[in-house]
Amino acid sequence: MTSRRVLAVAAFVTVGALTGTTTAAPASARPVEDRCLRGGSIPAPAVAAASQRGCSLVGRIVTDGHVSVVVPRTGITVAGEGVGRRGDVRSLRVTNTGTAVVAVSGGGGSGGLEGGGWYLAPPGTTTSTTAPTTSPMTSTTTTTTTSPTVGTPARAGDLPACRDRAFELENHRWTRSLRYRVNLAKMPARFHAKTVVRQVRSANRNMRKGRNTCGKPILDTPAAHYRGRTSKKLNVTRGPGCGRLNTTNVVGFGNLPTTLLGWTCYWYRGGRMVAADIMIDNGRSLSTKVPDNCSNTWDFEGTVTHEWGHAYGLAHTGTRHGNLTMHHLLKPCSTYARTLGLGDWRGMKRLYGVR
Repeated sequence: MTSRRVLAVAAFVTVGALTGTTTAAPASARPVEDRCLRGGSIPAPAVAAASQRGCSLVGRIVTDGHVSVVVPRTGITVAGEGVGRRGDVRSLRVTNTGTAVVAVSGGGGSGGLEGGGWYLAPPGTTTSTTAPTTSPMTSTTTTTTTSPTVGTPARAGDLPACRDRAFELENHRWTRSLRYRVNLAKMPARFHAKTVVRQVRSANRNMRKGRNTCGKPILDTPAAHYRGRTSKKLNVTRGPGCGRLNTTNVVGFGNLPTTLLGWTCYWYRGGRMVAADIMIDNGRSLSTKVPDNCSNTWDFEGTVTHEWGHAYGLAHTGTRHGNLTMHHLLKPCSTYARTLGLGDWRGMKRLYGVR
């Protein structure tokens, strides 16, 4: 199994920690807003206790460090997850069951992750990390093809992408076609709009169809339809965080923390996707064309491909799988993430099957 540290939110929080008061009066005698943290944001470890006290948490903000999500309506789960270039990659998921609100945050600083990274490990995860001892499998079945990728040395100690079978799944999948738009309002001035739109659409195809160099066939993922450009704001905040649910799926830009390249917020009900928004950092780290003299630049299309993976139901693979697209940290100076590794492809196949 992939090494993971999952921090499930504790259900036992003292009344003093929850209310911020030392008053000895019984809870029933206190104002509702006092028992419910006076309407402010709720630290993730306090969510269970607040929910148990009958507080209406819908619309409230749950925080875990700098990451935050807005509690959705009954039956909906919201989660935020992204990809970085180094350091921490925190994640947070909140589910409103109707009778309780449950928060789960990911962690892994001492779990062998590079730079003490954090990532989400959802319940119900399906993992396979057994590597083949022979050469990569091949197939005569037609595979997806686009322009060649820019190579880069594999991470030391990690299996090559076409020999690494590892994958991790979230709790959701698309059961109908995905319709999305692109917002270029905060696009870096050095980018060209047509190139960005083309690469966002290509990134979607990379993940949806399972583009790979491992000889694996095209996936049977539901169709996706690009609906043009939009001025509608992303339902993603720069914290990063996830706002209130809407059903408009938008890919766009924003000012993410310095270690993050991209961030995805997604909402699902009973395992069926409802919506997803993707924010790509508009700082200096990303490029739509990896330069020849590259030293500290990351591929835009590869980053968006990774984020589409979250939107389609894949989680991070974790440590020891650094050559897969769904690793929590991307490598610079390469377009390798545009093509799925064997594990990435197997995860998507488990969710959607092949043609």
